[in-house]
Amino acid sequence: MTALVVGVGNRARRDDGVGPEVAERVRSAVPGLDVVEVSGDATRLLDLWSGADLVVVVDAVRTGAPAGTCHVWRLRDGAWDDVPPPSQVSSHLVGVREALDLATALDRLPATLVVVGVEVAELGLGPGLSTAVAGAVDDAVALVVRSLSTS
Repeated sequence: MTALVVGVGNRARRDDGVGPEVAERVRSAVPGLDVVEVSGDATRLLDLWSGADLVVVVDAVRTGAPAGTCHVWRLRDGAWDDVPPPSQVSSHLVGVREALDLATALDRLPATLVVVGVEVAELGLGPGLSTAVAGAVDDAVALVVRSLSTS
């Protein structure tokens, strides 16, 4: 099985950098795993996950839950286990949800896709995660690693 982890976000936009931060830590925790970071247009995902059986995408989200809350959404064989992830909340030109909708329309989804979302607090200019989001990084890493072993 081929697996890929993608951290989506911009480290220069405070909490929007949570995806790349989690991806970097997953890379250290799981040697040999294919891990990439995407900043900007999330439509790059369609090319990145081509040929992968399992893809885990990590991104900043805003659902109304407290900052630092971690969410997991699973898409298997074209169907979400529950409600799909929300539309973009950050500085991406096209967000992850919009890229997923496009991939669905073009029939370019991986067999299993997991979205790990971390609820954000601050999306202004500048480096560094807010305290609440920084405190959730270890939980998000654990969710990614668990998704890799159970999906």
